[in-house]
Amino acid sequence: MLDNKHLRSFLRVLDLGGFSRAARSLNIAQPALSQHVRKLEEQLSVTLLDRSAHGVTATPAGRQFAIRARQILELVDVAEREFKSGPEALFGEVTVGLPGSVCPVLATRLIVETRQRFPNIKLVVSELMSGNLADQLRDGRMDMAILFNVTESDDFTSEPVAREALHLVGPPDDPRLAGETIAASALLGLPLVGTRPPHGLRLLIERWINAHDMPLTFAVEADAPTVLVDMAAQGMCYSILSHAAIQEKARSGVLSSAEIVSPPIERKACLCTSKRLPPNPAREEIQKLFHSVVTSVVRRGEWQAELL
Repeated sequence: MLDNKHLRSFLRVLDLGGFSRAARSLNIAQPALSQHVRKLEEQLSVTLLDRSAHGVTATPAGRQFAIRARQILELVDVAEREFKSGPEALFGEVTVGLPGSVCPVLATRLIVETRQRFPNIKLVVSELMSGNLADQLRDGRMDMAILFNVTESDDFTSEPVAREALHLVGPPDDPRLAGETIAASALLGLPLVGTRPPHGLRLLIERWINAHDMPLTFAVEADAPTVLVDMAAQGMCYSILSHAAIQEKARSGVLSSAEIVSPPIERKACLCTSKRLPPNPAREEIQKLFHSVVTSVVRRGEWQAELL
């Protein structure tokens, strides 16, 4: 019979990418954690994890079993909620993924609101790149996440919640960025630093370039958000980013920005929920709370976006 403790140990090792990190997270000795996973593999007669000096990754069988393991543990939580605490009790763990561009405006508010309204729900917020968030939704490793410009699929739902315009970002006191907006034609010939395809932000910009015959010059490519911000702030290149990603540095005078217009570069933020996980009342409440938080931060001007 499968042991729930062994299932949780396997999933924590998989999620954190290593036995030592997982052992610290679970507050157990690493040899004991390794034994949990070995016993699970022996029971199933299959190798779940590929172990190497660089960490661990799931085997094909491990990826499939991880989906089942999360479903099993979720059902256990549902049973405990129904028969131990009464039908109205809400508890359990809900995982939410946020891209780095919106994490600064949403994460803290969402955590605080959850603690105040649902003290028995453990909210886990992860900041990851959009591609990684989509993978975790597909695998059932995450309850919900913000993704950009996506439609519903077999793996997750998709509900547009806000539309935001991208900004040209450069050094402080840059005369091009003196106004609140900048015409797209002014970007022609400027040296840009951007992410590489197939990163979602770069693909969005490339589609905009093709649609409007607006060739831009990417002098540097980097899949590191800090590089995009730092190079722009130092005047080495300009970046095209959301205002939410740079608003704290803009307030402190580290850099300046202006919204790109005529035509704008816009993207839709969509709240996506995994279809690989069984129904969960706690997840449903956090989903409603997410909408409330988005509405609040937009109306308060903390996120320069349009509600959808």
